Amino acid sequence: MAAGAVPTDWSALPVVQGNEDSVVMVLWRLLRQEPALIVSAGYVLLSLLGLWSSYFFYLRFQLSILDYLQISDFLVAGLRDPAYAGILAGGILLAILVGWPDTLRRRNPAKVEALRARHWGWRLLFSRTPLTSWDISGLRPLTGLCIAVVGFMALGAAIYSLDKAENIRDAGQGPKVTLHLAGDPAPLKEEARLLGSSSAFVFLWWPRQRRAEAVPISAIKRMQSVVLPVKGAVAPSVSASRTKTAAE
Repeated sequence: MAAGAVPTDWSALPVVQGNEDSVVMVLWRLLRQEPALIVSAGYVLLSLLGLWSSYFFYLRFQLSILDYLQISDFLVAGLRDPAYAGILAGGILLAILVGWPDTLRRRNPAKVEALRARHWGWRLLFSRTPLTSWDISGLRPLTGLCIAVVGFMALGAAIYSLDKAENIRDAGQGPKVTLHLAGDPAPLKEEARLLGSSSAFVFLWWPRQRRAEAVPISAIKRMQSVVLPVKGAVAPSVSASRTKTAAE
């Protein structure tokens, strides 16, 4: 590095100058003062993401899932699928990567202008447009970043939930279960697909009838998964055929 040259600041964190009075900075200062609130805030965010995903998932089965949930279900909605944590992390990472060129332009104006003068690719990457700047519609950079994070998470969760529901509804995926209702002498003959559960209901999809159903837990005597074959086991008919051939 030449003497007197200013080192390049490669930080991906958005510039906070001019954002000190924003709601985002107020919340950030509060979280720094009370680190335990970070866990609580993350937990609430995951719960909201889980509720959002559940709505789109059960929408494919014409079930209004919010009508079947109790307060306890709202609190654990985001913990039912590890993919929600991945969506949360992926949304934050994607938003930071998309906003990194604008952040570099703000932190290193002289360096960026020198790069823009060298090649059209740098001019395109560091261009100041609504698509490459967090100052969308006059919003502060931190506000734009947070809106982008929420948008990425909401979109990703909706797409994931809709795809998962369509695989169960149309492709026959999902855990297979047999249901034995209280008061019935034998289990139901038809196999169902387990969609999920709440504190009071079990949600099932009946492939042959092409309908979804919310069954109260109090009405279920027993619910079993289908019998899984032993890995590496040989079917009895095949084994008997091989024994007979060897004897001959």
